[in-house]
Amino acid sequence: MNEALMKEWREQYPHRLDLFVPDEDELYFFDTSAKDEQGEFPVMRYDLMNDLIEEYAPTFAGFLEQLIDKRSAVY
Repeated sequence: MNEALMKEWREQYPHRLDLFVPDEDELYFFDTSAKDEQGEFPVMRYDLMNDLIEEYAPTFAGFLEQLIDKRSAVY
């Protein structure tokens, strides 16, 4: 992303904490505005190609489980 897009992204989503950028099509981030009872933040997935944001996992542990399952299926 270029500098202008990064600034716009930060302003549009000030409660995000970037987590993982596997390629140029998607990125994952914590939504720090939505802490649960245990203090966990949901992990959101931003589909850059379709400009869609969705919850990928309710916790970091859930994110890791899905990521491992997804990557294991490829290999």
